[in-house]
Amino acid sequence: MCVCRCLCLSAVLLGVTLLNGCASDPTPQDILSRIIFPNKWVGDIDQIGFNEPSGIVWHPLRKTLFVIGDEGDICEIATDGTPVKQGHLRDADLEGITCDPATGLLYVAVEEAETVLEVDPESFAILREFSIPREFDGRTLLAAGGEGIEGITFVPDDTHPQGGIFLVANQAFTLTNEQDISAVFQVELPLRDVASEPRILGWFSPGIIDLSALNYDARTDRLLVVSDSTNTLLVYSRNYELLEVYAFPGDNQEGVTVDPDGYIYIAQDTGGIIKLKWLR
Repeated sequence: MCVCRCLCLSAVLLGVTLLNGCASDPTPQDILSRIIFPNKWVGDIDQIGFNEPSGIVWHPLRKTLFVIGDEGDICEIATDGTPVKQGHLRDADLEGITCDPATGLLYVAVEEAETVLEVDPESFAILREFSIPREFDGRTLLAAGGEGIEGITFVPDDTHPQGGIFLVANQAFTLTNEQDISAVFQVELPLRDVASEPRILGWFSPGIIDLSALNYDARTDRLLVVSDSTNTLLVYSRNYELLEVYAFPGDNQEGVTVDPDGYIYIAQDTGGIIKLKWLR
């Protein structure tokens, strides 16, 4: 394990101790009881051998899951993995997928290009494409040639003129590059008001490398942030307050979503879609 990962994991473990109000000098058993992800294993539900799954989202209107892959593929499956349909969006590195529950439209993050594709879930037609700015307040935060955006999720808000905002994770393998930061960005896209321009509204840094997946869980009003390299799941409030930290199961976890029944699905870039029951 590299030094960077050790430092990140040490910070996470310290955060767990503080979040849970543990007294000084916690025992190893105290720490382990707080960081182990509470779950009941269901298994790998991928029935089609989907190529390099890199993003997954629960669709609240269709009651199915949508999965995208590194080579531009997309598929729709039932929650037991039964295939519904497959397609190919474009030859591009697709790295995250989310859904606007008001319209049912899908939004797919394209890595390195730093763009978001608006996709019809029925036909898989690309309806629009948005470019995410690389600068905020006159400062470059998403450097061209960097690792690029790796996760995306939509947070609905009926009071917002666009129906809500997107949260986008920039993947970085260092915490020292000030022009390509490991952070989650608040991004506004012109979903309703087409005359406006995409813009970054703000950002926060979890203080950990390799942010690989995001999901807003509407059932609990919580934000899930995954770090692939450190196998870590961070749970935030809607106001970006860190609430829980877990050692996260799976391998090369690049997509995560939760359904209304409390099942969590993990898209693994090395193959497989893992389903677990989250025991809260």
